[in-house]
Amino acid sequence: MTAVQTIAGLRDTADLGPTLSHEHLCSGFGGMSLSHIFDLDEAVRRATDALNQAYEAGIRTVIDCTPLDNGRQGRVFARVADRTPMNVVAAVGVYRAIPISYARWEPDAYAEYFLHDIEVGIEDTGIRAGIIKIAWDIETQIEPLRLLLETAARGAARAAKAAGVPITCHTRPAEYHGNRLIEIFEEEGLDLRATTIGHTNDSTDTDYVLGLARKGATVGLDRFTAARGEEEMVRRSQVALDLVRAGFAEQVSLGHDGAGYSLTGGPPTGGPRPENPAVWRLVPEWEVPWLRAHGVTEDQIDAMLTRSVRATFEAAAAMKR
Repeated sequence: MTAVQTIAGLRDTADLGPTLSHEHLCSGFGGMSLSHIFDLDEAVRRATDALNQAYEAGIRTVIDCTPLDNGRQGRVFARVADRTPMNVVAAVGVYRAIPISYARWEPDAYAEYFLHDIEVGIEDTGIRAGIIKIAWDIETQIEPLRLLLETAARGAARAAKAAGVPITCHTRPAEYHGNRLIEIFEEEGLDLRATTIGHTNDSTDTDYVLGLARKGATVGLDRFTAARGEEEMVRRSQVALDLVRAGFAEQVSLGHDGAGYSLTGGPPTGGPRPENPAVWRLVPEWEVPWLRAHGVTEDQIDAMLTRSVRATFEAAAAMKR
C-alpha cells in the first residue's frame, strides 16, 4: 500500500481512481492574493464547481500542478477540501523563469524549499504538497536561464527521492525538453517511472514521443482543449493512440492543463478567464470515447486514466525506502 497526500488527507493509491494528471484549481502569478484583481470567494466557487462536474464525468482525482509562483492558493485548497468528493493533490515547485531571489541557490537549497511544503505544509493551512512541479519553456533558449532551470530540476530530483513523491514537468516539446530532463533525472538517480514529461501531446514528432516512453518516463498527454477545434483534438488523441498501439498505455497519463479559476490569459480588459465549469470534462467525455471508437480497450483506458498516475506515486515511494 502506498499513501498519497491530498488536500483532504492521505489516500491509498488504490483509491485514486480515474485521474487527470495536470490541472490547476487556481492559477495566475505569485502574490496575486494580495491584489485587488483576485477574488478568493469566486476562486473557491469556480474550482469547486469544476471539480464536482469532473467528478460527475467519472474522474476521481485531480493533480493540481500549480507552484507558488504560478499562483497557488493554499486558502483555496483549504476551503475546497470539504466541498467536493474529488481527491486533489497539491504541488510544490517552481514555474518557468526562476524568480531572481532563487538565482544563486544550489540544488540542495531548492530541495529544502520543496521539502518544507511536502513535510510541513503550504502557507499556514497544514495542507501538504504531494507532488513536485517544475516547468521548462522558451526560457531554455537563454543559457543563464536554462542553467537555473537545470539546477531547479536537480533540486526537485533530490527532494523527490528524500520525500518519496513524484515529479511532473511542464515542457515545450518543440525544444525536446524531455530528453534533457530525463538525463538530469538519471544523473540524480531517479526512477524515471516516478517522473512525468508533461504537455507531450503538443508534439508532432512521433519519434520523440515514443522515445520518452522507451526511456521509462511517464508521458503526460495533458493539454486538451476544444478551443483549437476538432481537428486538433483528433491530432492530440492520435498521439495517445500511437502510444497505446506501441504498447505504452501504462506510461500514458491524460489531462487538460485547464484551470477552474485563472488570472493567466484573461480578457484584455483584465480579470480572470471566463468561467468554464466543464473545463475538466473533455478528456472523459470526448477523448476517451474517441479512443474507444478507434479500438482502445477498457483495460488500456484504465491504464491511462488510473494505473499510470498510480504507478508514479508508487515508484516515487519506493525510492524513499
